[in-house]
Amino acid sequence: MMKVPKTLIDQCLRLYNDKLYVIWPLLCYDDLHKLLEERYDENCVYWFLVSLSAATLSDLQTEIESEEGVTFTGKQLSSSCMSSRHEFDDFNGSDIFKIMTYYCLNRCYAQMSNSRTSYRLSCEAVGLIKLAGYHREETLERLPFNEQQLGRKVYYLLLLTERYFSVYTHCATSLDTTIAPPQPEIVTDPRLSLDSFLEMIRVFTVPGKCFFDALATDCANVTCTEESLKKIWKELHTVPLEIEPWSYGYVDISFSRHWIRTLAWKLVLQISGMRISFLSNNKNAHIPVEVARDMLEDTFLIPNNLYAVHGPGISVKALEIADALVDVVNQYDPKIESEAWSFLFDISKFVFSLKHCDSTLVDKFKKKCQCALITLPISKPLETTDRTKEEADKIVN
Repeated sequence: MMKVPKTLIDQCLRLYNDKLYVIWPLLCYDDLHKLLEERYDENCVYWFLVSLSAATLSDLQTEIESEEGVTFTGKQLSSSCMSSRHEFDDFNGSDIFKIMTYYCLNRCYAQMSNSRTSYRLSCEAVGLIKLAGYHREETLERLPFNEQQLGRKVYYLLLLTERYFSVYTHCATSLDTTIAPPQPEIVTDPRLSLDSFLEMIRVFTVPGKCFFDALATDCANVTCTEESLKKIWKELHTVPLEIEPWSYGYVDISFSRHWIRTLAWKLVLQISGMRISFLSNNKNAHIPVEVARDMLEDTFLIPNNLYAVHGPGISVKALEIADALVDVVNQYDPKIESEAWSFLFDISKFVFSLKHCDSTLVDKFKKKCQCALITLPISKPLETTDRTKEEADKIVN
């Protein structure tokens, strides 16, 4: 099989460093370029660099062209990786390059609207990270600092991924905060700052593992308490001031905290026997309205071109919030209904302006609105990719 030329991989590594490192930090360009120059002929390193290139092209929805006029897309590169799995994963143990390769491939297939394959790839990475012992602090402490940092970054990237999947695949999580997050790094290039990533870790760990497992199983356990839900609504109300609003990192943080607050509200409603004493009926209805208002305020701060690189996550999270508003309309007093309808109208316009990897989610949302006698403001045809059967039950149950 013809190898992807170094020059093309290098172009992708620069793109990753400039646009995506702040969202999912693995290695900076200098470290990646050194790998490319010194270890290109090692199978596990080569395929990691190809998978990272594939994920970069997929996230940025672009392609690159060789000097000979051959075009490479993220889909082509990820397919090449998948067909050559035996070359980077010989099933004899685990190393960081195998783990990162599976993580990158997971991102590729998420962009291709193939959530089942994406989830399976993330499971491969999670299994390998446990084999390597990176879920234990004592394992990481024995490593040199740079290897520790990389191991911690990869671990928490997988923890975030697993917790997202738990909501939509209904599979309980396996990773928890058993190791410390990566340490902040002194950088001269703001694109290499870990501030946004560390905040994302906080957003996904404030709820605790039990919260996501409760969502996965529709069954709250004893640790998913009223106090833990109050903590979510309180601590995820704002984004730290040091996070630049006009940045890729801000988008992920902002929509994730709105999404988690909405999921917490839904959890109270769907778990049999759970009652929140500090919520009156009206205050309960106001939570999705408040979340929707916060999200709309954030959209005014964010240029449209920053949404696409986050894959299906942004559109799914926004749709979850719109779905919660539908539950409020026609259910409470006229003032709350009016507020909910106003925000639903604006959020629907925003949701329909985004790329959707699977129109099934939007179709189910539209049907729910029709059942509630709500007419949606669809201003243009939805941009969708091919449907996948396994996505059918993600949002509306």
